[in-house]
Amino acid sequence: MTAVTSESTGVEGTTAADAREEAALASLREKMNIVIVGHVDHGKSTLVGRLLADTESFPEGKLEKVRAICARQGKQFEYAFLLDALEAEQDQGITIDSARVFFKTAARDYIIIDAPGHIEFLKNMISGAARAEAALLLIDAHEGVRENSRRHGYVLGLLGIRQVTVLVNKMDLVGCDQAVFDRIEAEYRAFLAECRMVPQRFIPISARDGDNVAHRSARMGWYKGPTVLEAVDLFRKAPKRENQPLRFPVQDVYKFNR
Repeated sequence: MTAVTSESTGVEGTTAADAREEAALASLREKMNIVIVGHVDHGKSTLVGRLLADTESFPEGKLEKVRAICARQGKQFEYAFLLDALEAEQDQGITIDSARVFFKTAARDYIIIDAPGHIEFLKNMISGAARAEAALLLIDAHEGVRENSRRHGYVLGLLGIRQVTVLVNKMDLVGCDQAVFDRIEAEYRAFLAECRMVPQRFIPISARDGDNVAHRSARMGWYKGPTVLEAVDLFRKAPKRENQPLRFPVQDVYKFNR
């Protein structure tokens, strides 16, 4: 039996008025822009893909497209490919532009910016980070602090982003060893102190396996802090800055000859 409703939307028991009310309520939810930065191949896109999976935020059709691309290239499915929407990026195996994706928690809605880690695309990283209110900075536990780890930390400070959580990723590659985590935390805290920055916290994770992303890791019982999803909800929304001088990024300058 088909439900009869006024202003039917095609969903049983749901009216267009209900849909409008739901959309209006959604628009009232708090929103926050977060950027993910870090050295190349330290797992930024994999983390975002994992966040999308764990919060059930896949855009419609995206998962099927990614699986098809992986099959065509003879590759195993990777969470990172959820971010690389352009086939040209997937063919090169790197994130060129600053991709923007959306997910939500019980606390708020998030616009999360996955910025490229390659030095050649630093300006893309800066233009992406300039829109952010907080940042997640990834460091590969196996490789440790690298040049772009320092460069991106400095740029975040330059852009005035003071809410920074550092994620020590790929802990599975070092046997989830607390000593490795502690050494990286001490080294990077010292560097950020030179930039007059104080990170909110360090979290040991494995983005690929999901450890400490949405759920607490059984392999790292020594870590007692929040998961990544809990940590982003701890970021505070800054009040709107009104009646302030205009500030905007200039990404490039082009000269034309007549």
